[in-house]
Amino acid sequence: MHSLSRILLHRSNSVLNSPTFLVAVRQTSAGPPPATPAKEGSLTYKYEQFIGKWPKVLALHRTVLEGSRWCFADVKMYFKTKRAVATGQKKLTDLSVEELETLVQSGSELIKMLTLIVILQIPGPGDILILMLIFFPRLVLTRHFWSDQQRREYFQLEVTKALISGEQLLKTYGNPSSTDENKMKPLDKLDSSEMLLVHNMQSMYPIPGSSKRIMNRMKALRALDNLLPTTIDGFNERQLIFNCYIRKIDIGKKNDSEMRDSLRQYVKFTSRMPNNVYLYASPLFKQK
Repeated sequence: MHSLSRILLHRSNSVLNSPTFLVAVRQTSAGPPPATPAKEGSLTYKYEQFIGKWPKVLALHRTVLEGSRWCFADVKMYFKTKRAVATGQKKLTDLSVEELETLVQSGSELIKMLTLIVILQIPGPGDILILMLIFFPRLVLTRHFWSDQQRREYFQLEVTKALISGEQLLKTYGNPSSTDENKMKPLDKLDSSEMLLVHNMQSMYPIPGSSKRIMNRMKALRALDNLLPTTIDGFNERQLIFNCYIRKIDIGKKNDSEMRDSLRQYVKFTSRMPNNVYLYASPLFKQK
C-alpha cells in the first residue's frame, strides 16, 4: 500500500488552501468540508483506482481521507478563533455557531486531534489510521473518523460517564436544586476531589491550566446557548448529536425532534443561571 499519509496531506492542504474552504470549513459539527475530486492521472486517482478492487479497503481509505480533512478544518478554525478572541479582534458574542463549537470541544478530544495532525505530517504512519479505524476507533481516533452510528454511541458513553460524575458531585452538596445558588461552589473554591469530578463532568484531563480552560469553555458554551434558539431548526442529526454531547444531555435513541426539544429545554433551563450554578448545568438539567 502506498503511503496514505502523503495522500492525506496533499488532499487536505489542497482543500484547506482553496477559496471554497472559507465556506466549507463552516460545516464543523455538520460534517467535513467537501472534497476536491482527484484529478485523472494524479497519484491519488491512480491509488484509488488500484484499491477500488477491494471495496472495503476503498471505503476505509475514503473514511480516513474525509476524517483527516474534517480534523484539519476543525484544528485550523480552533486556533484561528482562539487567536482572534485572545487578541481582542473578536468577542465571544461576535463568533458564529461553528466557531463556538470548535472552542467548546472537550480537552481530551482536542489533544487527540492535535496528536493526529502531528502523525499525519510523518510519511508512513498515516497508514496506521486505517488499523486504528478498525480496532481502536473510540480510544485513539476522534469523531471526525467515526460513522454516524459510532458518533451517537461513543458520545452517549461520554455523556453517561459525565452525568455520573456530576450526580456524585451534587450529592456532596446535598443534591441542591438549580435555585440553591449559595450551595453551589464556584470553580476556584473546589477541593481536589471535587475538581476531579468536575474534570470528568467536562470530559477533560486534570492537567495544568485545565481550570482556566473549563472557565473559558463555559463562557463559550453560554455564548453558543444564546445563538441556539435562532439556529437549531437548521441543524441536521450530526449537529444535534454534537450539541447534546457538548452539553452532556442524554442522547440515547432520541430522534431529531426529541433532541431539538431537549436542547431548547436546556437553554431555557440554564438561561438565568449564574456561572457558579451553570458549572453544574448538565446534572441539574437531568434531575429537574
